[in-house]
Amino acid sequence: MGKLRKKISIDELSQKSSEQIIDDMSNARYSLLSSLGCGSIIARFFWVRYACLFFMNMAARKAKRKRYHSLKPNIALKTALAIIFARGAPSVIQPSFPRPSCGFVIGFNHPSLGEIIRLMGVCMSNYPTHKYLFPVNIIWYEALSPVIDRLAEFGFTITPMITPSAIKKLLKRARTPEAKEQVKRLTREFGAIYLEKSAEFIAEKNIVLVAPSAKRKQYLYDSKEQADGLKPIKPDTITKLSEYLFSKELEFALLPVAIIPPEGATRGLNLLGVYGIHPCNLISSTEMARREFDGREADGKTRRLERYFLEKIALELAKNYASEIITKPD
Repeated sequence: MGKLRKKISIDELSQKSSEQIIDDMSNARYSLLSSLGCGSIIARFFWVRYACLFFMNMAARKAKRKRYHSLKPNIALKTALAIIFARGAPSVIQPSFPRPSCGFVIGFNHPSLGEIIRLMGVCMSNYPTHKYLFPVNIIWYEALSPVIDRLAEFGFTITPMITPSAIKKLLKRARTPEAKEQVKRLTREFGAIYLEKSAEFIAEKNIVLVAPSAKRKQYLYDSKEQADGLKPIKPDTITKLSEYLFSKELEFALLPVAIIPPEGATRGLNLLGVYGIHPCNLISSTEMARREFDGREADGKTRRLERYFLEKIALELAKNYASEIITKPD
């Protein structure tokens, strides 16, 4: 677990498909980041896998207790881990999470890391028979790669993404033009693989979780102009994901979720701090999502759906006295 993984040459990397690279990473055959000349980035993320292992091992022990014997093994594992998360990373959930009959996308504002483990707990508690897809930053993916199989035991599949903030870091640290080109290629292709995987999960009536901002972000909107639809929202994550699901003719629902971190929260996990988690009304693909996707903002070009989705979160934040995190001050 603590051994440094080898790196391969850029030339060898360029000969591999993105699917093969993901498979190699998931089996810890080499470090993609080190191969791109960016190995120093991952040094501070080694703790992630150990923390995951600690809690998963604890849950596995709890799941063997008599109180869990009436449950199927995978449900017992999820229930035990959800209880651990609820105690160490508490939240108040209001209203209750819906139970749609189709696959659905949970999209949430992302002010910290704390909502990730809390939403994992929500999924395991409320949807124990489902599987869950999480896109994760390439840096986190590489840190978690040795425990991917263990995460799958609890229903979680992670897929790597090179987010806008990550691509800036990687391009800055990549030492050669060839390495920079591979960063750009993998950014495109990892994104395409994520869309394909999302469609698979939705088709099987499972759950896709995603932060539309693609990064931790204190405010829902970057500016008042953006909140008013006068500036486009970038990235337009929900729009692109919905577009792909529409192209596959899949029935799905979108579930916006408003996250309210505790007072004084950091960008980290904020363990023991109580988060507010507020699911909004479902947006069906056959009605509202299709209508807002086809609609346009005032510029006549930008699709309406992205801001429509975020508006639902904004309304829930305001209703729960968290208006200060809706729009970034000028």
